[in-house]
Amino acid sequence: MNITIHHGTHEIGGSCVEISSGENRIVIDIGMPLVEESGERFDSKICKTLSPSELVKEKILPDIKGIYKSNKGDKPIDWLFISHSHIDHYGIYTFLRDDIYYYVGEKAKKLIDLTTLFLNFNGDINKCTYLESGKEIKVGNFTITLYLMDHTAFDAYGFLIECEGKKIFYSGDFREHERKGKAFDYFLSKVPENIDALLLEGSLVGSERSITKSEEDIENDIVKTINNTDKIVFGVSSSQNIDRLVSFFKAARRTKRLFVSDVYTSNVLAEIGGKTIPHTSKGYGNIRVYFFPQYTCNKLVKKKREKMIYKFYPYKISMAEISENPGNIVMMVRMSMVRELSLIKGIEGASVIYSMWNGYLEENSSKRFIDFMEEKNMQLIKHHTSGHATIATLEKFVKKTKPKMIIPIHTFSLDKYAGIFPSEKVISVNDRELITS
Repeated sequence: MNITIHHGTHEIGGSCVEISSGENRIVIDIGMPLVEESGERFDSKICKTLSPSELVKEKILPDIKGIYKSNKGDKPIDWLFISHSHIDHYGIYTFLRDDIYYYVGEKAKKLIDLTTLFLNFNGDINKCTYLESGKEIKVGNFTITLYLMDHTAFDAYGFLIECEGKKIFYSGDFREHERKGKAFDYFLSKVPENIDALLLEGSLVGSERSITKSEEDIENDIVKTINNTDKIVFGVSSSQNIDRLVSFFKAARRTKRLFVSDVYTSNVLAEIGGKTIPHTSKGYGNIRVYFFPQYTCNKLVKKKREKMIYKFYPYKISMAEISENPGNIVMMVRMSMVRELSLIKGIEGASVIYSMWNGYLEENSSKRFIDFMEEKNMQLIKHHTSGHATIATLEKFVKKTKPKMIIPIHTFSLDKYAGIFPSEKVISVNDRELITS
C-alpha cells in the first residue's frame, strides 16, 4: 500500500490522506486548512477567489487526481471517508465532483448538512454510506473497520485499513476524557495489535497540557459559576460541540434555570436528539429557543426552510421575556450578537462563560464583543477542555496497537514524537511525500 499525507504532517487542520493499492484509491478526510504556512490563521475567503487548479498550485487544495469538478476527465477516487464533522476534516468538499462516493457517520452528515445550510456553503454530499462502529467495509482491495472515537465532534471515527496483508490505522481526532470516554475503552478492547503504520494525531504534543479536565469537571465548574451570580449567564461555545452543550444544559437544570439557545443550535440538538441529548421536547421542560438574530431566520425563509423555525414556536422565548427574568436563564450566544444582546435589559454585571479555544478571543472579530463586555461590566470566565488526546492517552493508544511505524499527523510538533515514543518507530514525513507500507 502507498500512503500520501497531502496535508497535516506539520499542521493542525486541513487533514487529507490518500491510500492506494493497485488501481484502487481511497481518501480519508478532505479538510479546510486552519493556518497558513506562515502560521497565521487561514483566511477561507481565498477559496472563493481562486479556481481549484490555482488553489492546488497554492498548496491549499491537495493535488489528488480525479476529485475536483474541474478534472472530470480523470478516473475518480474510489471512496472518500470523512472521519468527523469538523470543517478542517471535510471543508473543501465544496470543490469535489458530484460522482464522489462518501463514507460518513449518519449524525456527522446531519451536522455537515446544517453547517452547509446556515453558512451558505455550496457543497453537498449526494452519494454516501453511513459509518457504523465495529462494522467492516470491503471496498476494492481494501477492508476497512470502523471505530467510534471520543471527540468534540459527535459521531467521529477512526479507521483500520487492511490490504496486501498490511494494516494501517488512521486515528482521526480523539480523546478519552469526555462523555463518550467509554468509546476509547471499547476501542482499546477491540483494535488489533501489530499495526504496520499508525497515523497518529498529536494536537496536544508539544503543549503543556498533560492533565485535561473531564466534561463532568466542566459541568461542575459551570454550576459553581451560575451559583455565584443572580444575573443572567451567557455561554459561548461551538453549536456543534454536543458534549459541551449537554454540560451547559445539565448545569442549567441543576441550578433550576432555563437553558436558552438560538434556532441554529436548537436544530443541531434536534437533529442529534435521542434519549441522552437534550432537545426541545416534552422530556426536557427547561429548554427555550430565541428567534434572533433576525438574519438567521430570514436565511431559512429565503431557502424555503421555514419548518426549521416553526417547529420551535411552542418553545419560543422573546427578548422581552428574557429581560423580565434574566437571573433565571443560561443563554447560549455567539460573539457576533452584540447588537441583539445590547437590547436585553438587566445584563450589567452578567457572567460570560467562554468555552472555546482561547485563540478566538485574540482575533479582530472578537474585539467588539470584548469591548461590549467591558462596557457592561461583565465577567469573562473560562471553562474549557481540549477535544484532543493527552500524551498519556496517546501512549495508551500506541501501547495497545504496537505499531511498527508511527507517522505524526494533525500536529505542529512532529519533532516531539521521537521523545515520547520509541524513536526508531517514528517516521517523520512532509506533506505530499510517498510512504510505502
